[in-house]
Amino acid sequence: MNGDTMGNIKMALVGTGGISQIYRIPAIKKVSDIDLVALCDIDESKAGFIADKYQVPNIYYDIQTMLRKESLDGIIICTPNSFHYPMAFTCLENKIPTLVEKPLALNESQARRLVEKSVEKNTPLLVGMNNRFRDDVVLINDFLKDNEIGTPFYIKAGWLKKWNRIPQHQWTTDPKMAGGGVIIDLGLPLIDLALWLLEHPRVKSVRTFSYNMAYQKEVEDSALVVIETQEKVTITVEVSWCLHLEKDMHYFHIFGEKGSAFLNPLRLSKEIHDNLINVTPKPVQNKLDLFKKTYENEVKNFVKVIRGEEEAGSPGKDAVYLMHVIDAIYESKKTGRQVDITE
Repeated sequence: MNGDTMGNIKMALVGTGGISQIYRIPAIKKVSDIDLVALCDIDESKAGFIADKYQVPNIYYDIQTMLRKESLDGIIICTPNSFHYPMAFTCLENKIPTLVEKPLALNESQARRLVEKSVEKNTPLLVGMNNRFRDDVVLINDFLKDNEIGTPFYIKAGWLKKWNRIPQHQWTTDPKMAGGGVIIDLGLPLIDLALWLLEHPRVKSVRTFSYNMAYQKEVEDSALVVIETQEKVTITVEVSWCLHLEKDMHYFHIFGEKGSAFLNPLRLSKEIHDNLINVTPKPVQNKLDLFKKTYENEVKNFVKVIRGEEEAGSPGKDAVYLMHVIDAIYESKKTGRQVDITE
């Protein structure tokens, strides 16, 4: 598409749950050259309420009807995981640039078919990995590319939610709808961030330790994943929906041969003349504003991709290998053993 001749981008959003209400729709509304022309959700009352609140002119209760009636330049899919693949496939078949909330699909096979359809139709396919668009993550990425901390050898990441006996949303604990439990929910974006910052290394092996302590559902509610790359980098990811903690913990630590980089809060340290020096720039945003801005940055990238002005910050092709790794992680969970990954 030609950005010089195109007017405002006509966008639709499917799924009006919490992520859409709190982050995605407000982010879309902040981008001046997007017209949010339609919402789609099977919950008619919720869709109507959200449409009124954000002044969206058209409401639909199934995606097929919306695609027949609307002339769209782009679509964002924010539904439960099991709907990502069929809805994205339909959008790509209709040559509509598509941004899918993470995960792209339930497994590698589905993700690969979506990317193949994207290539066949010459239509952009992006995945909502908003952590890639954090200002502090961009800074860390530059820090790594400039070799400021030397070669990374260990990444330690975690997302642990505080004690709460209120169960997760029903669909997130249904393996047929979610594709897994807390690993695919909270662990997947941390694993994606680690692999992205390491510039997409090949994974040698994974080992999963999972627990089902809080909700007694079919899926795991706590887990530890150990990943080793072909370059001998070790990545550990611990996640939980409900641990005996008084407050949430969300961290991401990278250790290199000459220094380290931490998130939440941002902290950059490097070895200079045999001393470890803190070289962290002064923060300019609080944590909540930083997180909200990621969605705005992401949708701006989506618009520029649609206009042909920019490369995708989180292209669908990245998700194929990520789901390859996630499949192996769940295989390890199932067998209780390390899984060696082959190409």
